[in-house]
Amino acid sequence: MSQQIAILHAHNTFNNGSFMMLINLIWHWGKAGDQNDPLTFWIEMDGRSNLERLEQAIPAGQLRARGIRLKALPLKITSADRAPLPVKIVRLWAKFHRHPRYFRKQGIKSIIILGGDDISEYYKKWMILSDLYRIGRYSRNLHTVLAGQTIGPFTGIRQAAASRFLKRTTIYSRDTPSARYLKEKLQLPATGVHESADLCFPDLPAQQELGQNMLSRYGLRERDYICIVPGGFFSLYTHDRASYINSWTSFIAALIRDPELKGKKVVLLPHVTRPEDDRRVIRSIAGGMAKEGAKGQLVMVDDELLPQQLRAILGGGQLTISSRMHAALSTFQRRTPAIAIGYSVKYDGVIGHALQLPDLVLHSSGQLLQDADRFSRELLGKFHYVSQREHEIRKQLEERIPLLSKTALRQISDIRRKALKISAQ
Repeated sequence: MSQQIAILHAHNTFNNGSFMMLINLIWHWGKAGDQNDPLTFWIEMDGRSNLERLEQAIPAGQLRARGIRLKALPLKITSADRAPLPVKIVRLWAKFHRHPRYFRKQGIKSIIILGGDDISEYYKKWMILSDLYRIGRYSRNLHTVLAGQTIGPFTGIRQAAASRFLKRTTIYSRDTPSARYLKEKLQLPATGVHESADLCFPDLPAQQELGQNMLSRYGLRERDYICIVPGGFFSLYTHDRASYINSWTSFIAALIRDPELKGKKVVLLPHVTRPEDDRRVIRSIAGGMAKEGAKGQLVMVDDELLPQQLRAILGGGQLTISSRMHAALSTFQRRTPAIAIGYSVKYDGVIGHALQLPDLVLHSSGQLLQDADRFSRELLGKFHYVSQREHEIRKQLEERIPLLSKTALRQISDIRRKALKISAQ
């Protein structure tokens, strides 16, 4: 029997965090059985360039051998654009009414909505209500799964909406606090909430093959550099871009002067390149470093890399310092320490609780990145903390990563089993 399954919130493969979750879901789904019944994944994709990256990141021949095809959904669902208000209203109507009909027409019975924290107030504020309502409409007639999620927190009417519109869905959280929030605060049915792990923790498809020669490509030696990933979405940390750039520039200059760096290189690495491009921030930081006269130790990566290639660079260094959480998680996956600069509950949940490394999160509360001296001082303190405990941290990662990887794989297997059952009905 041919299966048709939709995967949503996967439109931007240039965000390597969500891209990792997408390719691991598809790849490990295919590996879960000896031979799959014919299956088509209808994937929300923003244009041909995203589909091409997906085909580069997954060995397509092996998927076809297992009866799996990948097709782009011809629908705009979570795409970010600046359309006029009338166009947005028409699109909202289509999301609520036309899209569910399209899914049923294609024989799609299961919809998988990828995490991590899209369903929260951090990015959309009041507009999250439209997403919650849309998901609620899906769940009326379609098996709706929210995979690898940190959901919420919500306030006021948005909390009430989340409780109402998510109650028919099946949710896999990526940490215990998130699962507890869903069951206790939102009072969702306990049978529909499953505590799991981030989908990025298992090995990526062709992780070693696609990651080969990445260090030599940029003139790097293993454990002889530090990765810095300054996210381009600066407004999550401060409304003042200049302060954000200045804080990073001041910290990197101080890091280069620090005796513990011992002449190691500092790699400025983008993890998201569209639509909010980390490289714009990186170029501004590099310009500031040139004025400081400290550009000699910097290595700027300006290419749009695949997750496997990024993981090779992140995992090959001594340490990663990142305001992109999935860059930190990719580093951890390779058993290398990372410091994450957090702006939301997901950092405490995934790094603090799931990985049991709460001291590796620097919280940016109180507009930390508006105060360059304070930011440099606190982040250097974390750097010294990690340097002194590197062996302990690596040992902790050797214990936790395999456990979280197995948990994420069980999530994929469970979603697959339930989707097969639904398809057979």
